[in-house]
Amino acid sequence: MSLISARVQNLPASPFVIFGALGRKCDNVISFASGSPGHGLIPGVKSAIYQARSVEMSLYRAPHYGSPKARTDAVQYFQQRYGLEYDSSEINITAGFTHLFYCVCTTILNPGDVVLLIEPDFPQYQQPIELAGAKRVIIPTKEEDNWKPKPEAIKTAFENYPDAKMIVFNYPNNPCGAVLTEADWNAIADTLMTEVDRRATVGGTPLLVLTDDAYVPLFHHQDSHESATLGATLQKRLSVAQGAEKHSLEQLMESFFITCSLSKESVAGLLVGIGATKNTKLLEFLRITQKATLISSNFLGEVALNAIIQPDPHNTLKWARKIYASRLNQFALGLNSIFEKHDLLKVFDRQPASFVPPAGMYIYTNFSHLKGLKVSVDFLERIRTIVAGKFDFQSLFCQNQINTNLDVALWLLVQAKVNAVPMGKPEDCYVRFSIGLPQALVEISHQEIDRQQTEEKGEKLISQALNQIDQSLQKLIQF
Repeated sequence: MSLISARVQNLPASPFVIFGALGRKCDNVISFASGSPGHGLIPGVKSAIYQARSVEMSLYRAPHYGSPKARTDAVQYFQQRYGLEYDSSEINITAGFTHLFYCVCTTILNPGDVVLLIEPDFPQYQQPIELAGAKRVIIPTKEEDNWKPKPEAIKTAFENYPDAKMIVFNYPNNPCGAVLTEADWNAIADTLMTEVDRRATVGGTPLLVLTDDAYVPLFHHQDSHESATLGATLQKRLSVAQGAEKHSLEQLMESFFITCSLSKESVAGLLVGIGATKNTKLLEFLRITQKATLISSNFLGEVALNAIIQPDPHNTLKWARKIYASRLNQFALGLNSIFEKHDLLKVFDRQPASFVPPAGMYIYTNFSHLKGLKVSVDFLERIRTIVAGKFDFQSLFCQNQINTNLDVALWLLVQAKVNAVPMGKPEDCYVRFSIGLPQALVEISHQEIDRQQTEEKGEKLISQALNQIDQSLQKLIQF
């Protein structure tokens, strides 16, 4: 009998980890798999980290849910970024979003509980939910709706699962980059208020509404403080609400948990997760879970948080948003042109990269155009060697054809030498490319980043990747 629990044995591996490992088995691969930003450090963060001294650790080291100084800084962060009013007792700081989400799931979920997720969802949500013994229920969206969830679909999910413990929103979304407008959020807020009111009336299971706002800083089309988020929308409505609506909004704010990650704000890979909620009872028990998994706070991460709330005279994030918008458009236009060149678009009603996101650093591409194309025996032998121990080879390339997003991602890796990550339903054949590009590509020294070189190198690398896809696609079609 195995000592390993069934939950761990049956836990799906992260596609990021798998394709990171597979990429290292192949030579001369261009990686579009990583989600790490490649726009360098905000100068203020850089200076703060270089100037940090071990003697200052006493200011930060305890407690495990963030030092008093860091939680005060987080109060200022939420005010600057979202216009949200919290005090330091309503904030927890952890070692990145993933740790924070794991702690939330461990704290509130019992075996059999339901968590509602919006499609397409971030794969890293799956492991913490399943480790807690809970199950995921997906609320569907469509590309033709720009991947936005409809309030009716959320309402239906609540009707089908009236005791769902948590619903998670991730906008700007990873993997597709979709965003919601203030009007979208208001319609969703109406549905959430109705559900929270219903549970309060019938004495039902309390609902946690969690937002994963990691990519809010990377809206391309406007300044970050103007970006529409659920938290900002609720705060705006609450400021003018009266009577029954005000009461409902206050109840919803009690059920609201906002989470942020500084990893997309140029903090050199320092994992800092920030969570805030008016539900201090939840935070009290969340801190018990955090203490079981984290002994002390993240000193350098908290230094970075303090630096981020200071003015950035170099407008690093504004510049980063510009280069990501440029790269996303370059990749989408290039990929669509390649498929048009090879006469593949007539088979389907949309281009592979028909949705170019207005935020983030990802492009979510539909490769169903390749379904049914045959691969060579030589290619399959190379795949067999590379995936050994990672996948059941018999499940790949059935009838020597491309059938799923995993088949597409493996073909891209081995044949085109471009590493991306399969996400979503396997049969839909969506693959996510990150155009964040590796940090090593953009740094010219430990002190500075040449922004012109960064833009030129990124453009060149994307052009090279597109050329490799083009040449590989030509061979695939001719086979």
